[in-house]
Amino acid sequence: MGSEENNLSENHIEEQPSENNESTNGNSENSHPENDETTGEQPIQTVEESQAREGQISEVDNSDAVNRLNEEVKRLKKEISEQKQTQKAAEAALEHLRVAHAEADGKAQELSRKLAEAEKKLEQEIKERDEKYVELDTKLQRLHKRAKQRIQEVQKEKDDLEARYKAEEAEKIEKAVKAEKQAAQHELERARHQANEALRALDGERQQLRASNTKLKDNLEEMRRASEAKDNAMEKLQQTIFEKDQMIEQFQGSIQAAEEKRQASLTELSAKHQKQIESLEAQLRDALEERSKAAETISSLQAVLAEKDTEIAEIEAASTGEAVRLKALMEEWKGELLLVKSHHEKERQKWDANFKSLKSKLEESENALVQMEIESTKVKSQLEAEIKVQSQLVQSRDAELSAAKDEISRLESEFSAYKVRAHALLQKKEADLAAAKNTDMVKAHEEAVKEAEGEVALALAERDKAVKELQDALLKNEKEISERDAALADVHLLLKNANSQLNSVNARYTSEKESWRKNLENIEETWRLRYQTLEAQKMDQTGDDLKKDLDDLKIKYKKLKEEHNTFKEISDRMMEEREKEISKLQEENKALRTSLESKPIVESSDRQASVTTKKESQGFSIEVAEQQILLLARQQAQREEELAQTQRHILALQEEIEELERENRLHHQQESMLKAELRNMERSQKREGVDMTYLKNVILKLLETGEVDRLLPVVATLLQFSPEEMKSCQQGHKFSKESLSQAAPVADNGNAQGSFFSRFSF
Repeated sequence: MGSEENNLSENHIEEQPSENNESTNGNSENSHPENDETTGEQPIQTVEESQAREGQISEVDNSDAVNRLNEEVKRLKKEISEQKQTQKAAEAALEHLRVAHAEADGKAQELSRKLAEAEKKLEQEIKERDEKYVELDTKLQRLHKRAKQRIQEVQKEKDDLEARYKAEEAEKIEKAVKAEKQAAQHELERARHQANEALRALDGERQQLRASNTKLKDNLEEMRRASEAKDNAMEKLQQTIFEKDQMIEQFQGSIQAAEEKRQASLTELSAKHQKQIESLEAQLRDALEERSKAAETISSLQAVLAEKDTEIAEIEAASTGEAVRLKALMEEWKGELLLVKSHHEKERQKWDANFKSLKSKLEESENALVQMEIESTKVKSQLEAEIKVQSQLVQSRDAELSAAKDEISRLESEFSAYKVRAHALLQKKEADLAAAKNTDMVKAHEEAVKEAEGEVALALAERDKAVKELQDALLKNEKEISERDAALADVHLLLKNANSQLNSVNARYTSEKESWRKNLENIEETWRLRYQTLEAQKMDQTGDDLKKDLDDLKIKYKKLKEEHNTFKEISDRMMEEREKEISKLQEENKALRTSLESKPIVESSDRQASVTTKKESQGFSIEVAEQQILLLARQQAQREEELAQTQRHILALQEEIEELERENRLHHQQESMLKAELRNMERSQKREGVDMTYLKNVILKLLETGEVDRLLPVVATLLQFSPEEMKSCQQGHKFSKESLSQAAPVADNGNAQGSFFSRFSF
């Protein structure tokens, strides 16, 4: 807005000279007749001189500097128009987004209304279906009752027929009736079976319908989402229910037809009864003939059985010899198995040695890889620090550029104000020249015009100097930016090389790890199979022996442990007693020495004998004490040696503990690296499922509004930023805020926009 006002003022200023020129021309034209009327004596030379001066002033206005200023004004106008176009485009985009949001809201409301209608329809259809199921259940119960009644009627008819046939016919007729009865029973059983099958089918269909009903209830949410597809499914289900109703009616018709057929069969049975009796008599005759033939075949089979018994006895006698031979073979195989076991144990030892060497190599490779990863992380951190420093330098240079641009705009505004003042001075001078009548006044005006021209020349020179200084500053900034870009390119190359090296090392490590793992798995499988075979062989032979040996070893271990504990307690007690004795003897020795030193020397001869006897007794006691001290000193030396051994053992254990701690640290580092890699993989997988249109809209909103605090977490969740990346983004935003707040002038606060587009030049 400030630039627009400056440009409008400049346009107004550019229009003013022409108007002023016209006004001056008019004034000059109006003044000439007055001068002719008032002063007819003025010479014509003054008018010609004033016209020449006006031409000089117009030449000054049309100089190269003014042309340059006009070009800059045009360029600023273009920039203003471009900014207006961008603002219009942004407003149009916002209106389009609002319209799209409104349309989306309307569609969402329509869809929710449709879903509510579909839910109501589904509930109504489910209720209707439940009513149909209840009707089907009642129909099935009715069919069951009818089937039972029909069975009872058939049984009654059967009983009536049996009573009739018993009263009318004799024993032969009774036999035939029994046969007919059996046939009727078979037919009744078949009918029952068919009825039961029909009922089972109906039950199965009912269960299927119930299962489908439960499935439909469970799938209501899916049906809400796809209501049209479910409507089609409902229509299909209605068709299936209608078809099942038709099937039930067909079953009822088939049952009625079966009952009619049974009645017809009962009528036919009475007609076929006599024919069946004759056929049965013929069958009895044939059966008697076949019985005589079967007796003959039985006698021949008995003879064959006797022969087979003799052959079985011979085979048993031969099998005993084969059993003896097989036992000998088993003993030979046992000896071979022992040889194979010894050979397998040797191979196992070799494989164990190879396994240990491979394991040590694998650990060395893992340690080397961990060291490489640590070095790579250090290099990455160093490079990131350098990049941050470079980015801070770039931001500082950008701030300087913005300050320089502000100075340029300020100088341009000052120059335009100075231009206005110069034009005003020229207009005043021209008015004074027009009003002046004497030659002395004209000369003074000429001097003033020359002074104004000198001031304009000085202002132009100052402007040229400022423009040159700004150009030099721009060149310096461009050189620094190019150097910074080259440094950043070098840093990026170093990062790429480091990443490629890391990837190659990781690939090599993974390939080696997989190869070692495969080798280990193969070795473990081979040994596991061999172990299983050996265990299977040993379980039959040495299972009981091993259990006994284990029990004996456990008992011996317990006994030895108890003896060790008792011996340890005894030795501890002896050591404590010896320590107490040594402390007592040392105290007695000290007391004797102090007493010897403190006794006075007796010179009398009477007391010499007693003194000598006392000295002998004291010397004897001292010798005994010295011997005990020597023994105790030897025991103390042994104890010191034992303590030194225990200290060595403790030191060895401490070294082992330190090695284990180092291994734990390495494992923790590996786990942290693997966790970081897994998190990166998860982030990359989540990034693949991001909606790009939504992300585009969020980024556009961020660039338009500049609401980083509110929209940065959204972008971070969409693109799965790591915590470090999030922190770096927040720090960069804070730094950019501080630099912009320091560089931006106070006067432009009201005109500053809250978007990222303000940072870019169009």
